[in-house]
Amino acid sequence: MPDFAASPSSYPIVIVRGLTAGLLVAALFWVGMHNDQVFVALTQAWQKIFLTLGLSAQAAKPQSGISTLVTTRSLPAVFTYSLLYTAACLGVLYAALYDTARMRLVLQLYAAVFGACTLLLLGGKLLGDASWAYQLGRRLIDFIVSPLPVIILVPLLRWYGTPAAGRR
Repeated sequence: MPDFAASPSSYPIVIVRGLTAGLLVAALFWVGMHNDQVFVALTQAWQKIFLTLGLSAQAAKPQSGISTLVTTRSLPAVFTYSLLYTAACLGVLYAALYDTARMRLVLQLYAAVFGACTLLLLGGKLLGDASWAYQLGRRLIDFIVSPLPVIILVPLLRWYGTPAAGRR
């Protein structure tokens, strides 16, 4: 049930959830506005890690097999950025929705989109660098690693997807 009629004892929880969601949204938009600097920092950090571990040569091999239609950036930096951005988006969704059944649906939707991205990218590779599969996979990645799913899912699941009683 939405917490529009929250009891006075639950107001601190609602305030903390609201502040958490607000801070995460601000962080997401800051990172989105400064993603070039974030990627530079992540790339440098991963280069230092690989250099320290003596894995610089091995780390460069997978990058050479990636189509420029997928990414021109460092793969470890892209994966790190995507995972952190997605985790922050899931944090916003959890703070806004605060319901196990809704979050399960959100996780299933995110998993389905990431699975589709993986299938498209692998399929593109297996089909001999099929550009259409790479481009579609790239568009899906751009969609899921953006604030758009949060903007769509919060109102959709918050007001229209009321959970069954007692599932909290």
